[in-house]
Amino acid sequence: MVVKPWYKQFWPWLLISLPVFSVLKAVHTVYIMNKQNPDLVVDGYYAEGKAINMNLAKYREAASRNLSGGVLLAGNKVIVNLKANPLLGNELQLNFVHNTVASKDFKVVAERSGESMFVADLPSVLDGKWNLVVSDTKEEWKLRASFVLPATEEIKLSY
Repeated sequence: MVVKPWYKQFWPWLLISLPVFSVLKAVHTVYIMNKQNPDLVVDGYYAEGKAINMNLAKYREAASRNLSGGVLLAGNKVIVNLKANPLLGNELQLNFVHNTVASKDFKVVAERSGESMFVADLPSVLDGKWNLVVSDTKEEWKLRASFVLPATEEIKLSY
């Protein structure tokens, strides 16, 4: 009986291929991980926590001014409707923050159009889950909303 050498048999190559495939897949996973850094991880979490406390004071300021309202999004237009308040200026700052992809975040300025309405153009039609922060141009107060687009109803702004 003639025995083939090990490198000409099927079973050793099958057993060798399993760990080789695992190593290649691990290298591919590390490559993907390094190419797409997560935006949700914050390095300076203590400093971020202190900044969050400062932001909460701005929401309390909006509550003390009795500000409330809603937002309508239609196509690439955004309409902010705030209760009439003599302290409002002629412009509002709108910060759109995507939940997971920081590169999609943007800011627009809404201009007054009537007594309590502010209108702005969006750079593109939005979809997915977003957070909106509405503030005056001096950022003395802030209102916020979280919503999923496309939305068919008015989105309520809160403190």
